[in-house]
Amino acid sequence: MKVLVSFLLFSFFLFAMKVSAQEISSVDYKEWYGQSAYISVGTPIFKLVLNPHNSLYFQTDLVKNKSLLFSSKGGNKERDFTIKFYDSKKILILAEKLNNQVILISDSLELIHWKILKSRPIRYLGLDCYQAKGHFRGRNYTAYFAPKIKKSDGPFKFSGLPGLIIKIASEDNFKIWQALKINYQEKNDIQLPAKFKETPIAFSAYSKLKKNEDTHFIKNYKAKNPAKSGETYTIYFEYVEKNLELD
Repeated sequence: MKVLVSFLLFSFFLFAMKVSAQEISSVDYKEWYGQSAYISVGTPIFKLVLNPHNSLYFQTDLVKNKSLLFSSKGGNKERDFTIKFYDSKKILILAEKLNNQVILISDSLELIHWKILKSRPIRYLGLDCYQAKGHFRGRNYTAYFAPKIKKSDGPFKFSGLPGLIIKIASEDNFKIWQALKINYQEKNDIQLPAKFKETPIAFSAYSKLKKNEDTHFIKNYKAKNPAKSGETYTIYFEYVEKNLELD
């Protein structure tokens, strides 16, 4: 009886140790533009912090001493800071400057309808990853997700697959996201700025404001920098979400 009890306790210990060892706290990603028209200025590292009911996604060099380095008046280090809420299927984003002010935007977590392909898995970071395709705001994407990591999440706004997205790229090679490292039992107690307590605007409203701002910028720039006689030039802005672009 003692032998059996000891064996059961030992088995439970091993099981508990295995579960604990596999508890993922965060994932480090790199993201970059794949088109040759874009000049590389380095590859910033982003972190996806996975909590039971939400996740945080941010550029790692914007956090110091557990606080987000953030100025409501903008600055050359501003980057999107994204929170996904699993239960309510909502996203909050501290987005790019608008009229020299960084604003809070609300969005939906249910943005992509995925088609999982029947193909052999590809190994990334020691995990079997399966291929899926989806369309997100004007671009087609190919993603590789790991069912072993049972978190329907990924970099940026991407989610909705039965496992963590390890790599995703737009099929026009505009932008690529890829996991570099999976962190186990890492402490990530990030203090959010007070900006997250403000009332957000909907993404559709943000899209209209952004287009208006870009239109005014182009108009003012061309007024100050007229084309030479017999010449014309075009200014345009490209975004990951193409519905932010001018028609």
